[in-house]
Amino acid sequence: MKTRLALVLLAATVTPALAQSIPTEAQQRQACKGDAMRLCAADIPNMDRIRSCIISQHDQLSPPCRAVVDAGLRARAASRAPQQ
Repeated sequence: MKTRLALVLLAATVTPALAQSIPTEAQQRQACKGDAMRLCAADIPNMDRIRSCIISQHDQLSPPCRAVVDAGLRARAASRAPQQ
């Protein structure tokens, strides 16, 4: 019973922290709009192509855009990781 309670409390603590680390689409747009215009103008307005372009141009991204891209990639990798 104590183990189950500890797991529930842990999940309640970790879940909001994980949710906060995933950048919203609005945050991504704000951070990466200039980079998208500069590096991926040929892909506008196709969002999938813009995302692919932004990721492929990682080394040339501005620091704010790189931060949201990295956070999104980490969140996606964490969501694909096997649950233990």
